[in-house]
Formats: sequence, C-alpha cells, structure tokens
Amino acid sequence: MGILLLVKIGWRNLWRNPRGTLLTALALGLGLTLLLISLGLLDGSHEQMVGNGVRFGTGHVVIQAEGYQDTGSPNLLLPAGVVSTTGEFLHTEALKHVVRGVSPRLLASGLLSSAVNASGVSMMGVIPKEERAVSLIPQRIVEGNYLNDDQQSGVVIGTELARKLEVKLGAKVVLMTQAVQPLDTEATDAGGEDMQSTLLRVTGIFRTGIQAIDAHVIQLPLPEAQALLGVPGQVTQVAVLLKREGDSLMVARGLRKQLTGVRIEILPWRESMPTLAQLFVLDEAFNYVMNGVVLAMVGLGILNTILMRVIERRYEFGLCSALGLQPVQLAVMIIGESLALTAISLALGLVLGLSAQHYFATAGLDLRWFFHSSLPTALVFDPIIYSRLSLTRIASSVGIVFLTATIISFYPALKAARTELPGALKVF
Repeated sequence: MGILLLVKIGWRNLWRNPRGTLLTALALGLGLTLLLISLGLLDGSHEQMVGNGVRFGTGHVVIQAEGYQDTGSPNLLLPAGVVSTTGEFLHTEALKHVVRGVSPRLLASGLLSSAVNASGVSMMGVIPKEERAVSLIPQRIVEGNYLNDDQQSGVVIGTELARKLEVKLGAKVVLMTQAVQPLDTEATDAGGEDMQSTLLRVTGIFRTGIQAIDAHVIQLPLPEAQALLGVPGQVTQVAVLLKREGDSLMVARGLRKQLTGVRIEILPWRESMPTLAQLFVLDEAFNYVMNGVVLAMVGLGILNTILMRVIERRYEFGLCSALGLQPVQLAVMIIGESLALTAISLALGLVLGLSAQHYFATAGLDLRWFFHSSLPTALVFDPIIYSRLSLTRIASSVGIVFLTATIISFYPALKAARTELPGALKVF
C-alpha cells in the first residue's frame, strides 16, 4: 500500500468525527495564537522599552563631564567647545542618515513652589527645537503648548506635579535652586552657595504615564536655566538620538576618537542607563521561558489528542493488522493524521493569531488596566505596549510548532504499530 494512499486514509479518519477534529484543531490553534501574541507583545515591549527609555532618558548616546555618571553632581559641566565639536561631527555627511537629533541639556535639582504647595523637582534646561527631536515629552503635552525657541521664560510640568501644586495652565510658580560652581573654576566664598530663584509661568502640562517623570521633571528654556544657575553658555550633557539603536556603539566610538584628550565620558544607552539594560536582559530571558511554556503546552496538546485517538481505535488497528497492514504502514498512517491535524491547527492559529496581532499592533495593550494607573516608578516605558511581529518571527513560530508536532507524533505512531493480535480484536 503506497504512502499517498495511507495519508489519504489518515485524512479521512480525521473527518469520521468532524466536531472532535475541529475542536481539537481549535484548541491546538489557540496554542499558536498564544505564541504569536506573546512574541508580538514581547518584541514590541523590547522595542518600545529601548525607544521610550532613551527618549525619556539620555538618548542612545550621551556626552557628559567625566564622573557625572557616578556622582550626578550639577557642578560637573561639559568643557567649552564640546557642544560645538559634537554638533559638527554628528552633522557630517557620513552620519547625516544615522543621527535623528542632538540636544544639549543643563540639569539640576530644585524646589518648585506655588501658592498652595511645594515639591522637589529635576530641572532640565533645553533648547526647545533640539529637544523636540530627541525627547518624547514635547509630544505628550495635554494642556497648553511646549516651549518654543522665541520664548525667553516659562516652564512645562507633568500632570502629577500640577496636581500636587494645585496649579493650572498659565499659573505662576517659583523655582528655587542652588547656583552651580563649575569644578574647573576657583570657588569663591559666595560662589556655589547662593540660593537662586525665579518666577515662571506654566505654559504647558505633559502626561507620560510614568509617575517618576510626571511628578518630578520640569523643562524650561536653556538660557533661563543657565542664568538661574549662573553658568552662561554651559551645559551638563548632550543627548544624541539615533535612527537605529544598533548604531549606538559605532557613534560612541566615533565621538571618543573625535574628542580624544577631553575630560568627558561618552556612553551608549546600555552604560548610561544600566537599569534599563538589565531590564532588557531580564525581558529576553522571560521571553524564552514564556515561549518554552507555550510550546510545551502545544506539544502536550498534540500528544494527548493523537494518543487518545490511537487508544480509542485499538480494535480498528487490530483489524487492519489482521487484514495484512504492516506495522510501518500503520505508523505512517498515524503520522499522516497528526500532520494533517497540525496543518489545520496552524491555519486556524494563524488566522486567530494574526487577527489578535493586528489589534494589539494598532490599539495596543494598556498596562494601566492591570496596575490601575500606578506603574512601578523605577521603570521607564510607555504604559501602552504595541505588538511588533516580523515575518521571520511568524515563519519561525509556525516552523517550530510544526516540527514539534512532527516529532511528538512518532510516539503515538509507534504505539499503533505495536498493536498486538489477537488481543486488539477483543470486544469488551
């Protein structure tokens, strides 16, 4: 009896009980659906974690004074000329299609107070036009407008900070901070010790969904911040945003060569934001574990289904053996059945999985449904995760499930091939 005939018989056997076959295929297809959903969301979260992390943080590459990464001292400022040299290098023809934005920043801590309350804040002096290309905060304005280059004064704050201070758009607030004494200048009796304050008007309110940012970060024009801190023309760091995360090491190496001999540190995002990098590695490990669990569920489902079919049809196999069907032919017939069932399951799984993938790719999964708007403050990510599933991922998932089903089907096929006569013909 030819293999094609055995496969044809196996296909007919599947439809002797169409409802059972379809229910089994649906159950197994849900396994592939779950695998595709988990892969899409995990890949999407990885992409967003890096993308949002660098845009809410220091960019793909950051240039800052030597020692700032360890101490965070506001007195550590970039030497004169670093900003202009960095800008010239990053805007060369070779890097024009690599760099998305470059933003100088002046960072310090301070106290922001209203007529009702006060709160400690992380102050960030920025050039509005440059910051728009690097940070996500300008895109998250929910009231008013972001800063503009013609604006000499003003401040944008987060929704949580606005709620705590009980201020609205257009309200006046007072920012108090300590004047900076650059370490490359000689300290005076008053320098670095004076408390400075300025009156600012709230021109915009942003909401990122990240409590640590919405409650503590404020942005104001760079000249205003420099005047307040007493460091005209100086900045703390330069944040560089790239079009592709994979170019961060290459750009960092190029900047180090360009700025050799200057007391600065040039760090890619994995070094400037180690917590984010560790979280990324942890997510990768979790990804592998989740995929293994889902594959195990799919494999056990296929094994259980085919094995139960073999046990229930013991009399049928005994009769086939009595009529002259060889054990190898029985095994081929069972393998053909399992592969046909797997093919139906994969088709259903692809339809359901890609439909779910399309939904999560467009609408996203809002984690605030699970955390009730109280996300962990140590994490820097967008609370809405959008699925990202490549054709490679889809093909590899289908291939792995099909290969798993093929391997698992050998055990039920071996059990069918070992059907013994005359015991298999006994009717109880």
